[in-house]
Amino acid sequence: MHTNNKLNQAVRLALALGVTTTALVTTSVFAQEKKSEDKVERIEVTGSKIKRIGELSPTPVTVISGDGLVDAGVVNVADLLHKMPNTLVGLSPETTNNTIFASGLNNTDLRGLGSNRTLVLVNGRRFVSGAPGSSAVDLNNIPTAMIERVEITTGGASAVYGSDAVAGVVNIITKKTYDGVTMDASTTRPTQSGGEEDYASITFGSEVGKANFVSNLSWASQNQVSYMDRDYLREGPIAIQNPNYNAKDPNSPLRVMWGRGQQVLAAYAPAGTFVSGGKRYTFSENGQVRLMNLGQALPPLVGGRVDYIGGEGYNFAENSFMRTPLDRVSFVSNMNYAINDDHNMSMEMNLTRSEAYGESSPAFINFGVSANNGLLSPEASALIAAANANGRVTMGYLASDFGNRKYSQERTLARISLGFEGALSDTWSYDVYATTGHVQADTEWYGEMFYNRFLQAVDVEKTASGALQCRDAVARAQGCLPLNVFGRGIYSEAAYNWVSTDAMRRSSIEQSVVSGTVSGDLYELPAGFITTAFSAEYRKEGAKTLPDPAMRAGLLFNNSSQPLDGEFDVNEISAEFSVPLLAELTMVDLLTFESAYRKMDYSTSGSDDAWKIGLNWEVSDELRVRLNRAKSVRAPNIGELYNPPGQTFRTMTDPCAVSQRAGLNPKYRDAILANCAAQGVPTNFEPSTEWKGSTRPGFIIGNTDLTNETAHDITAGFIYTPAWLEGAGLTVDYWKFELTNVINSFTGPDVVKYCYQSSSLANPYCPLLTRDATTYEITNYFEKPVNSASRDVEGVDLEASYRFASNYGDFNFRLITTYMQTYETNPTGFAEDLIDDLGEVRLPEWKHRFTTEYSYGEASAVLTVNHRAATVQANDWTPNQNNYNDVPSYTTFDLTTRYNITQQFQARLGVLNMFDRNPPLLPGQNTNGEAWDVIGRRITAGVSYSF
Repeated sequence: MHTNNKLNQAVRLALALGVTTTALVTTSVFAQEKKSEDKVERIEVTGSKIKRIGELSPTPVTVISGDGLVDAGVVNVADLLHKMPNTLVGLSPETTNNTIFASGLNNTDLRGLGSNRTLVLVNGRRFVSGAPGSSAVDLNNIPTAMIERVEITTGGASAVYGSDAVAGVVNIITKKTYDGVTMDASTTRPTQSGGEEDYASITFGSEVGKANFVSNLSWASQNQVSYMDRDYLREGPIAIQNPNYNAKDPNSPLRVMWGRGQQVLAAYAPAGTFVSGGKRYTFSENGQVRLMNLGQALPPLVGGRVDYIGGEGYNFAENSFMRTPLDRVSFVSNMNYAINDDHNMSMEMNLTRSEAYGESSPAFINFGVSANNGLLSPEASALIAAANANGRVTMGYLASDFGNRKYSQERTLARISLGFEGALSDTWSYDVYATTGHVQADTEWYGEMFYNRFLQAVDVEKTASGALQCRDAVARAQGCLPLNVFGRGIYSEAAYNWVSTDAMRRSSIEQSVVSGTVSGDLYELPAGFITTAFSAEYRKEGAKTLPDPAMRAGLLFNNSSQPLDGEFDVNEISAEFSVPLLAELTMVDLLTFESAYRKMDYSTSGSDDAWKIGLNWEVSDELRVRLNRAKSVRAPNIGELYNPPGQTFRTMTDPCAVSQRAGLNPKYRDAILANCAAQGVPTNFEPSTEWKGSTRPGFIIGNTDLTNETAHDITAGFIYTPAWLEGAGLTVDYWKFELTNVINSFTGPDVVKYCYQSSSLANPYCPLLTRDATTYEITNYFEKPVNSASRDVEGVDLEASYRFASNYGDFNFRLITTYMQTYETNPTGFAEDLIDDLGEVRLPEWKHRFTTEYSYGEASAVLTVNHRAATVQANDWTPNQNNYNDVPSYTTFDLTTRYNITQQFQARLGVLNMFDRNPPLLPGQNTNGEAWDVIGRRITAGVSYSF
């Protein structure tokens, strides 16, 4: 038979490619040595449920070993996945500080198609999601010390694994057996303050008779990074409206880089600020009115707002934070019991508790103050009375005395999985398991205030006796006391307590899965046996949230949320076949046809199917060619379906405003002006300064009418391991995804954009906006997902490796490269709205990761180079938009070393981002934690001891 040839090829590939594409080859070989020649152990590779003999995966797989995580100097698998060329950051502590409810989450995103389209498995089984309403797994829950390897399979895998595997699968394989105890501790210290990390773990296990187990207890902590901790954040680049802009010159930029510095918005001050007689005033700490120290004025920003360098007010750097602090404790245990030679029972248990803190600026409020407010000094009253005819001004207040708004995210995960696997005959096996997972995710806010109570408490009058009281009689009856914010810390504690509050939202996630697979030989053909796998699976998922009563009532500043209660279940059956067509011919060692089909029935989006067909052509021991075509689906998740109205705030511009007309896209200019006129917006309309100077409130809400997304993908590639260059290997894979019916959640600015760029007001977006009938300002918007988008993504992956031994040590080189050729999105479904995202910051054409490993005796060192090509901020850029569109290439170097002092004791030392490469100093990029290393150079050191 063909078995020996496949084993020989597997061994060759294992030696040549190492962990690049072998996918469990060596496991199979060692297992084969232990068994008789006529009974070979079959193993399951990622991307297929057919148990194969020494087989490579039928789809492209990149493998990261557990040692690779150590060599990278990371203590969270997400930190390494974010650096892989074929992945992007879904969410991370560097991108979620101001993302309420998601703070501290770690998700990965294959191909940039979205973390909800990347299926993360643990030991081939589904894992409970990390946030209510989402299907994305929080990688914080999987400690690195327990990871044997990570297998990244690209290409649609819905036919094998079901929904969410549109972009591919990240399968995290954990350790199954261990005999002994290993203690590990490490620390990472940036050369600038902030962002420190500490890690400690103990792994222990035993093998006794038919039973074995391995357990791990891990603790990890990472500190916050504020903008004040980094010079490139503290004094970042500033973009302003070009004071020399010439509308008649197509090369005259509307926005230009002015320079660097701590930008201050003077419209808000910790003691309140107002304008009278063309001058801006504030209050000293004791409440005396005085001129405000404005610092150096910047030219007007787009929209007419004037900011300053230095001076008083809302300092963006002082009130911004880059990285979320995160603490986590995890306990994982895997247990196995051999019932007999043919049947095995296993159990997996995961317990994790994580806590992340989000922090943002104090509340900033605009409120009206009249000249007769009893809290004002005579001088302040006179200035306000003289400000305008109605004797009233708008006061901008930064509630610094209330402290920064902070919110803690406490997440507790509990998961248990019980499985049975074994042999039904010499050629047939079974694998059944049941798993249940629960996540409790609670969020608590500090430094909040009752918004209406605040307005009532600062509106104060004097009685006939000269006493101060809240002007609103109803509020007085409810306990309102005068709150003097026209100074610093001069109000009473009782008044503060009536206004301030904390708030909480409780939430939970539930997942239950029952799955069974039988796999074996179906029928023998001249080229070999038809092998197959049949699976059935039932899955149920649910999520609930219960916000604080004050949040549900919309009483808090910037926080309004309603409860979520949604669930779905799905029944699935699938079949997978591997059919050998030709074997042991000239130019054909083996030609195999691969296919899979899956039928799904969702309680929410109905029935659907997924399929896959492919060819694996083993040309020779040196060359293997593979071709796959697949249809994948993604069902809408609970959040997309059932999200209740939740308040959000966005910075936006109004295309109907006079000040925006010079910057309108010429392609849509006529449609925008026509739609504005059709809504009755006057041609001379301009929003107020208050509207332009603040973020605008809106609501995020789900859509129960959503249907499944569909993706068709193709992968074609080869693996080459030349006999003439022992230890070398090359893998090249072309891939293409075509997604239709894509669920797209439009942000408030996008709702505005597509509303007015449409050919008429009869579109799905304008109904999601509300304008005031008198002022014509946008007062509300709804961010509601719809099946409106399509996406085409195309590119090539390349992996090359070469290892050799010499008298001076062993060398291992590995290059992983992704070339992205196409990334086009149509958010609306209309041809004219096609967007080319390729080459923008998030999606560079080229990304590389090159590692050089050297070992000599008990010492080893790994040098890693991460590179991303030069990009642009926007592809639809024209010279008159700005003068800072080009973004340079970016390269970082990491060097880590290990030394085995004894057989039991190992020491590690490394430096990450060796040359302290900062993010590009361009507006919007120096704070981009997704694309750049925002932590800077850091030293990492660790030790481990085994006994």
